[in-house]
Amino acid sequence: IIGEMMNLETIEIQKNNKVAEIKLNRPELLNAVNEQLVWDFQKATEDVENDNNIRVVIIKGSGRGFCAGADLSEKDSSWKGSKDALLRGYKPFFENIIEMPKPVIASMSGPAAGIGAAIAMSCDLRVMSDDSYILSVFSNIALVPDGGLSWYLPKFMGFAKAYEYAIEAKKISAKECLDYGIANKIVSKEDLESTTMEWAKMLSKRSSQSLNHTKKLMRESLNASYWDTFNSEAEIQNELTVSAQNREAVKAFLEKREPNFD
Repeated sequence: IIGEMMNLETIEIQKNNKVAEIKLNRPELLNAVNEQLVWDFQKATEDVENDNNIRVVIIKGSGRGFCAGADLSEKDSSWKGSKDALLRGYKPFFENIIEMPKPVIASMSGPAAGIGAAIAMSCDLRVMSDDSYILSVFSNIALVPDGGLSWYLPKFMGFAKAYEYAIEAKKISAKECLDYGIANKIVSKEDLESTTMEWAKMLSKRSSQSLNHTKKLMRESLNASYWDTFNSEAEIQNELTVSAQNREAVKAFLEKREPNFD
């Protein structure tokens, strides 16, 4: 499918061949998250998760930034407190991103702050423009990091640095993100879109079962023991070594050609 679009009130979804782009679309507010965006994001992530034609997903922001965090100017919402917002509103779209088997790439320019930082960190891979940064902004308004940031940041930065950056609400620059292993690639702002799309297209041609099961194994390994992971690998490998994709890849290797996994 080329160029199929689905528009929600605050989000655009564009599908090209096997790649879906989810664009947060409130550029006038640096894509700050209001309640409508939460419901739209649930729908958008569910849509691409369930679309079997889609192999790779990109999440990006429209305009100058990725996402400036929660929309503090929102007056009316249905949330009965922050816990309700996080569990009923935010958690389902984080689950969709983390649990969908296909890889999700955050394409980041400008700020990824607050819940925007959590959205970026929940993706599997990150391409950042050189002006981009991650910011756990919560301590500026006397709050704690949420959306899983208190889990992600220490995993990448170690406890002491993560705690320092969180309590001082300091920007983690693109360069620092690359050094800490948060960013996979840094490019100029002009090249951000094309670099991300090229990478997504390249990944979409690789074995989907390999990408999908590797994501699952590595995600689960963060909370599992070595032998639990070893045993899970053995179970999955047992299935994959008798699969059509494995047969095609081995045949292509022997015939010195690119495999075709369509």
